[in-house]
Amino acid sequence: MNRALRITAGLAFALLCLAPILIMLTRVGVSDLENLGSERTLGLLGRTLRLGLHSTLIAVLIGAPFGFLLARTDVPGASLMRPLGIVPLVLPPLFLAITWTAVFELRGPWATALVLGVNTFPLVALFTAKAAARIDARREEAALLVGGLGTALRMELPLLLPGILTGAALAFAFAVNDWSVPDYISSVGPKFNVYADEIFANWQLEANTGKAVVTALPLVLVTLAALLPALSLRRRGALATLDGDFRRPAPLRLGVWRWPAFAFCAAVVLFAVCGPIARLAFEAGGGTRGFTTTAFREAMATTLEFEREFLANSLIWSAVAATIAVPLALVIAHAIERLRGGRWLEPIVLLPIAVPAILFGIGTINLWNHDATAEIYDGNAMILLLYLGRFLAFPILVLSGAVAALDPRLEEAAELAGAGPLRRLRAIVAPPLRPSLVGGWVLVFVFAMRELDAAVLVPAANHTVIFKAYNRIHFARDDSVAALCLLILFFLVLPGLLWSLFAREKLEVLP
Repeated sequence: MNRALRITAGLAFALLCLAPILIMLTRVGVSDLENLGSERTLGLLGRTLRLGLHSTLIAVLIGAPFGFLLARTDVPGASLMRPLGIVPLVLPPLFLAITWTAVFELRGPWATALVLGVNTFPLVALFTAKAAARIDARREEAALLVGGLGTALRMELPLLLPGILTGAALAFAFAVNDWSVPDYISSVGPKFNVYADEIFANWQLEANTGKAVVTALPLVLVTLAALLPALSLRRRGALATLDGDFRRPAPLRLGVWRWPAFAFCAAVVLFAVCGPIARLAFEAGGGTRGFTTTAFREAMATTLEFEREFLANSLIWSAVAATIAVPLALVIAHAIERLRGGRWLEPIVLLPIAVPAILFGIGTINLWNHDATAEIYDGNAMILLLYLGRFLAFPILVLSGAVAALDPRLEEAAELAGAGPLRRLRAIVAPPLRPSLVGGWVLVFVFAMRELDAAVLVPAANHTVIFKAYNRIHFARDDSVAALCLLILFFLVLPGLLWSLFAREKLEVLP
């Protein structure tokens, strides 16, 4: 690939993703370091780690069997439950929190762990399903002949483990860095705080960037400690090269366990997907005052009319950010896989994911809030810079996996035929990567649409629909809040829904 193109994409990544992180380190003073080993900081670290481990355990206990059963067995309704199982990841976790606290009166740290675990279990399910689909049929048939279903499952578990652990590492990273769910559940129940709360307080209340950065350092290191091994596991599992004579296995017949397996998968879908949506619809239609379809339609129409501007802002900015991110990600991902030593760049790509969104928002403010860049900071471009910096890493990881599976000899042949770098990228690399390109676009769009933690701090992002929903949730629990949440959810699932209806290829969204 053209060297100038790689350098340009690399500089863009450095400015968008790394500069907000690096500039925060320059704000740290010697006095700020005194807080690093304080009793309060260590207590926050322990509390946040427990929350992350508990929510990850819940995500694994739900996601691993859910992903395997729907991907590899003859569970009834698997084709319907598979896409529904992704919805909790698409939902802003705050939406799960407001519905479950209303229905079950959940409170405290365990309620937070449950919400975050259910929100992230699709990550474990997706990686588990992909690992299960790569088990050669001949190995499975041999295990079935030797000892039946139990032996086959014992044979497959070690092959599934890299995928399960990769999903678990990502679920852990999402959970320990979340701010909105602990903040909301603490506001309706017993008070408890986690690392993200402390970072927010140090910045919002004390305007102390250095203290906020130092407070976050142990959390960043812990997150990296979880994510870095996931890179290796990802290549051993989901990115492992299939043999040329690979045979896709037939669905495992569960026999008498078929209907209990169906009951488990259906319960997950009902609890994690249908329940929250039904509760939002119930509240939008009048709730405890008396639900009516007329009230529901009126609430949806009124909310759409009054929030049209905020909704349009989020849709446009998220779509533009996703459209800019995908070609940048393709160039960087290609460099990671094709350059000698390029894979050493992957840990750097992880940094924006490892940094809490609250801290990344602070870094973005420090980077752009100057007289020379005032027009950028005060304008819509600031939102695009924030979204690209936060989420560019995801399509890079998705596309690096796709490029790794692409035979490099195709590009070499095109080069010998006289095709230039851009033409090779457009005509040879991009076409077979279309499901991953669209998947990367969808990831950026969805995560940008639902991004709240950083939007709370960056003034320009206060004009997004998710920020408007956050304000309404905290100041008015009424039908308009539920209607706004339903509208946001509709547009979050719309890209995936359109792809599944009109495309013949499976969408690739795994990082």
